[in-house]
Amino acid sequence: MPPETTFPTLASLVAPVPVSAFIADYWERDALYVPAAPGARPIASLAEIDRVLTASTHRHPDLMLVDAAREVQVDEYAADDNVIHMAKALKRFSQGASFVLNRLDEWLPAVRALCVALEAELGIAAQANLYLTPAGAQGFAVHYDSHDVIILQCAGRKTWKLFDSPAGLPMRGERFERATTPTGALTATFETGPGDVLYIPRGLMHEALAADGEASLHVTVGLHAVRWSEVLVEALAQATLADPGLRRGLPLGALRDGASSAALDDALRAHLARVADAVRWKPVREKLVDSFVDHHKESLAGMLLDVAAPAGEGATFAPRIGAVTTVEPDGDAVVLTVNGRATRWPAHAEATLRRALSLPRFTLDALGEEIDLRGRLTLARKLVVEGALRVEAP
Repeated sequence: MPPETTFPTLASLVAPVPVSAFIADYWERDALYVPAAPGARPIASLAEIDRVLTASTHRHPDLMLVDAAREVQVDEYAADDNVIHMAKALKRFSQGASFVLNRLDEWLPAVRALCVALEAELGIAAQANLYLTPAGAQGFAVHYDSHDVIILQCAGRKTWKLFDSPAGLPMRGERFERATTPTGALTATFETGPGDVLYIPRGLMHEALAADGEASLHVTVGLHAVRWSEVLVEALAQATLADPGLRRGLPLGALRDGASSAALDDALRAHLARVADAVRWKPVREKLVDSFVDHHKESLAGMLLDVAAPAGEGATFAPRIGAVTTVEPDGDAVVLTVNGRATRWPAHAEATLRRALSLPRFTLDALGEEIDLRGRLTLARKLVVEGALRVEAP
């Protein structure tokens, strides 16, 4: 299938640039600025963020204040137990400090739905953070991130500057060190306004300044790609479990001065050749998928209402956003897995199950007649409880 079909959520963010062009020309390579589409609505508003910040208790470092002009001390806005004193924090905000709220996807349903959909489509972790900067202020000096980011400007305007970067593609969690990382030449400048999107690959140095006149609010979705280095580590681990020769110790004295480098070079290459002959993509993929599913976010908004008032025979059902599902035959049964949770179903329900999980929107009549109407309703209700389906409002 074309990338636009495979990755529809990503396509909606980078359009009118085709996903195929984004992957070939920008992903892990270069920044991409996408102006707001006509009628586009930002994913979050200042009023929503006001409620998130002021109607709940927050703690440092989940919520932080940062200021490129000077370091903000935690005790300026938080108590000894790291609970944020919001009135003090807002006063410091009025003086130029920026709010950073990690995991905004845990606070706003629309942001969570976006992250869940991206995770399910791309097969990598996605997390959204909030950045709220006073007019004319700057939260961070020039830096790079160790993960790719998609920036969604929600309110106000911000000027972004990009620079030549020496880091390449940093490893996961590789921290930016200002003292040892020189800033290269300025390569691009973008101004983002409400509804605009900006993609910045990991390792690309950048800074941003809020425009005068009003505060700037943007949501950054961090995309945490699985590195080939991580795949190779997992492949080596699996090969080691299968091959006792890879578990033998180095020759005694190998680490001493004077040991034969040539012989050890040959031995190292021989062991790597054994690993190369042994590794296979499928078992490595299965381990990586298991790890991904264990941490994959779910968008369960509305599920309580669906479960509290079970749907009737005339209901319309749809897949729940981002649900990762599989149906696998297992003897005289089939195993349904939804976001890592497995349940067993009768074998005769397999065709109906697959149909229910593949249709974009359906009523019970669309599920075929392998199972009677009452059985189809029971099946659909169970899929709602498992988190695979949702009930559409009439």
